[in-house]
Amino acid sequence: MNLRSVRPWLTAGAAVFGALVLAAPQAAAAGFASGTALCLQSVLPALFPFFVVCELLTTAPLPRFLLRPLQKVLGFQSAEAAQAVVLSWVGGYAVCARLAGQLYGAGRISRRDAALLQVLGCCSGPGFVVGCVGGLLLDNVRLGVLLYAAQIGANLGAGCALFVAVSVGAVGENLSMTRNVSDSGKALSPSRCGGNPLAEGDKGLPAAISSAVTSSLSVCGCVVFFRVAGAVLRAVLPLPAAVVGMALEVSAGCADWAALGGRAALYGCCACLSVLGVSVWAQMQLFAGAAFCPRTLLCSRAVHFVLLQGIMHLCVRLLPGVVTACSTLSPRVVPLVRLPPDAALAGFAFLCAALY
Repeated sequence: MNLRSVRPWLTAGAAVFGALVLAAPQAAAAGFASGTALCLQSVLPALFPFFVVCELLTTAPLPRFLLRPLQKVLGFQSAEAAQAVVLSWVGGYAVCARLAGQLYGAGRISRRDAALLQVLGCCSGPGFVVGCVGGLLLDNVRLGVLLYAAQIGANLGAGCALFVAVSVGAVGENLSMTRNVSDSGKALSPSRCGGNPLAEGDKGLPAAISSAVTSSLSVCGCVVFFRVAGAVLRAVLPLPAAVVGMALEVSAGCADWAALGGRAALYGCCACLSVLGVSVWAQMQLFAGAAFCPRTLLCSRAVHFVLLQGIMHLCVRLLPGVVTACSTLSPRVVPLVRLPPDAALAGFAFLCAALY
């Protein structure tokens, strides 16, 4: 990505956004308050523990006898990339980008493995999908479990489809099958890869907690900023709240779609998990640094959108339980009961007399 060509647009966008904030200060304050509450109630409880655990597991010795079959199935060149994708499925997109940036910056995985890691591992963690989206927003934990499994399946399907296209030259990103020796020398600074590169001296719980705090604050900063941006845009422009939330921030988009109820809630949340929003893309670029592959990831998310909608359409019918989509009954419903024999006989005699 050429920063020189993008910088003028970023400057103009920042100036326009500053003017909109001045035009709608109350909406900006409300967005800041809702973003802070969202971070305290959902984002930090869901991400911070996984950041700490993933930091500890990443520096631990690799169980290669377990990871080697997974490495071959997923097509990785390195067992460390296979371990990173499993941790990404547990920790979510931020952990995925962080591990991709660290491993690629330290020269421990190739450019191809870094791109494949982002395609297969970029997802929302189980704490958010199962607990927040399923349990709180859709009021169905089993539906949240199905949604989490479906997004992992869509990741695998998108990765398979995309790298088949790469093998025939359909995608223009440089994803060579062999390790580029020059890639190993491109060490990233801590600020560009979201944390210190993996090193022997980084082992230990205090270092893991410190790194997790830095990553969590970066995630919360992105969430709060885009919540403010969404609130200001909705106050100034007549835009649908659900569409704005989906485009800017995944958690806000899921909340707005869930408020609509019915099929729109389920498939809208699926769309949010595929699109991810500008906030997630900014976090991916922040944590991945030089390992970030925007074109490859964009193509994979387009395939992911189609696959996730199809998987949920096929699997949601098999889920036990009922979901109320619409009700036309009056508030007070008189249930039908079976009459006693004497009352039934008297009623039958009355009807016969009336007909006679």
